[in-house]
Amino acid sequence: MTDLHLRTVALTDEENAEVSDLLRTLANVPVDPTAELLHRTRLAAQELPLRIRTELTGMRLYDTPRALVVTGFDIDDHRIGPTPATRPTPDPERTKDQELLLLLHAALLGEAFGWATQQNGRLVHDVLPIPGEETEQMGSSSKTELLWHTEDAFHPLRCDYVGLLCLRNHQRAATTLGWPDLSRLAPEDRATLLEPRYLIRPDTSHTPEQNAAGHQSAERFAAIAEMDDDPKRIAVLFGAPDDPYLRIDPAYMSPVPGDAAAQRAYDTIAALIEDGLQQVALDAGSLLLVDNYRAVHGRKPFAAAYDGRDRWLKRVNITRDLRRSRSARQSAVSLLV
Repeated sequence: MTDLHLRTVALTDEENAEVSDLLRTLANVPVDPTAELLHRTRLAAQELPLRIRTELTGMRLYDTPRALVVTGFDIDDHRIGPTPATRPTPDPERTKDQELLLLLHAALLGEAFGWATQQNGRLVHDVLPIPGEETEQMGSSSKTELLWHTEDAFHPLRCDYVGLLCLRNHQRAATTLGWPDLSRLAPEDRATLLEPRYLIRPDTSHTPEQNAAGHQSAERFAAIAEMDDDPKRIAVLFGAPDDPYLRIDPAYMSPVPGDAAAQRAYDTIAALIEDGLQQVALDAGSLLLVDNYRAVHGRKPFAAAYDGRDRWLKRVNITRDLRRSRSARQSAVSLLV
């Protein structure tokens, strides 16, 4: 049965050649978190293949599909080099084309942005296994399942979409995708989930320990620490009550203690998400774009070898309205929150 909430588009050879030609025109563009980069990629994105522009413009305007996979981009396995075992990557120039490719497609959905408290303030993140973090609830884990979640659910300025470009996945580690069938939710549970009866904390990727000393902002990390010490009450569902958006991260959130109705409603929607989970094993050259307000994503466990051939993705956060975060950015041209 065709899933109307997940679409897959396979590039033709001609479309792939168009994209490769377009990337060559951006050879002198540095991948840094500034508005100048967005200016260049937004203009260049208008030259992506028409079919891709049509799909992504539709995703932005119609709130569907919840997730889109585009397959068939060229990845030069030799040029990108071995999968790093540390962050940041030792030679970012090797994957500059892939980062620009991700940013080009992001530009059709909104504006890319990064976190000053995550991956040393880089705009495009590396998702790869890190020794010692095998069982953490972060993208750097491997042995344990990365539980389904909406990206950075703890933060009011979280992304509208998350983009993931696969560079390598020999282990065939599966990305999980899901969305609850809210028609199966009892009215009283829906009403409860629309109320701020849940506590949420930041995930550990936003801690000083996960960032190099030279890239730390005491003020930004203090704000994250405050969110952890004094977690805010949030709703799991928000927006239009008859067709709400979703904000959930089981590893870092829970109902307010003693609220039995909130616990029951939470357990119900979690079960609905579990019922609808799908698995997608991305291949090298596959791009996954997820609507972070309408879908959850995660990852199944896999055995990391740390031999330079492990699973490696590039990730970017995308907002529909960069201006919304202006008070949290150092300047109007900075892309770091």
